[in-house]
Amino acid sequence: MQINSKKTAFVIGTGPSLNTIDVKKLSDYDCVTFNRAYIAFDDWGFVPRYYLSIDGNDIRSMYKDINLLVKKHKNTDFFVVDDPSNNIHPEDSFQDCEKKDFLFDYNQPNLHNFEYFYGRPIQGNAGYMGVKLLEALGYRNIGFVGCDCHYLDDDEYNKDITIRGNEYISHADTDMNHFRKDYFGKGMHFGSPNPDEILAIWEQGLKKDRAANLNVFSCTPDSPLNKFCDYIDFEDFIRKDKLQTLLY
Repeated sequence: MQINSKKTAFVIGTGPSLNTIDVKKLSDYDCVTFNRAYIAFDDWGFVPRYYLSIDGNDIRSMYKDINLLVKKHKNTDFFVVDDPSNNIHPEDSFQDCEKKDFLFDYNQPNLHNFEYFYGRPIQGNAGYMGVKLLEALGYRNIGFVGCDCHYLDDDEYNKDITIRGNEYISHADTDMNHFRKDYFGKGMHFGSPNPDEILAIWEQGLKKDRAANLNVFSCTPDSPLNKFCDYIDFEDFIRKDKLQTLLY
């Protein structure tokens, strides 16, 4: 089956491996990215078509930035969890946004009236939720980059972090789990990494996706996700997709 380039999209993850590819080559594709990836939009030279954030700890630190992004980038659709009952963000967050319908909540998992995720609750990993979002929007061929699924969570990594339950608070720009050390840098609040749970979400989801004939490809070398879907070199993916000769 040939890939229709108009129906190919990318999940731009935020792992360190993102630094090994030329993200600018994704400017011709519809992409979804997450959380503080916006700090690199200028470096990439484009703003992804979709933005997603589902972790309340992250949103508490980012909602002012997201407000500004929504106002500035009219051609980007924003999908951000809204659940005031769980104090995910202060009551006045997003109050200035023109797109009020971009908010969605855990109790009613729908996006812009999309009955998606097949009745399942919102999962605790933005990367895989990005796959399901793209599927709901009609994309059948989905590649992901920067989805490393490797997380440091030891004493050395946590030396500049205060841990309060499942919330981490950073005191320095020393983030080693993402493509920039200031990603969850000084002053940022973010959710604690749970590698086993995250990998389980990806494994279960990708197996169901492949069984449903959704074409999912990892473009991240050495990612554990490569056990559950095909791996193809990023440059090969781009070249073959543009030639519409990538078969599955």
